[in-house]
Amino acid sequence: MYSEKVTKYFENPINMGYMENASSTGIIENEVCSDIIKIYLKINKDIIIDAKFEAKGCPPIIASCCVVTEAIKDMNIEQIIHIDGTFIIKELDGLPKEKEHCAELVQKTLYRAIHNYKNKKIRS
Repeated sequence: MYSEKVTKYFENPINMGYMENASSTGIIENEVCSDIIKIYLKINKDIIIDAKFEAKGCPPIIASCCVVTEAIKDMNIEQIIHIDGTFIIKELDGLPKEKEHCAELVQKTLYRAIHNYKNKKIRS
């Protein structure tokens, strides 16, 4: 049902866990399937130097979080636009049609974390 990459990330997730002193956090709760995703970012001069996540969800949610948190390290926050659902699905060697929304939820969580960071910067 799932690609080898999805299974691998679900069984051995990378970048999973709470991050102390995060520069920003994005949180999404999907009421339909009860998924909860938190993405933590540590940012220095608009460069993402570390990323972690906590998630309660199915294998595609966990795997998508792994892909995203690994892909964005050392990336300027303005480059985040290139990390979208299509990118995530491709990196996972595909997802079943009914699970593609998982990649989009993780993307939205990442975008929320970036949005929160930018808002915090404006107020500082």
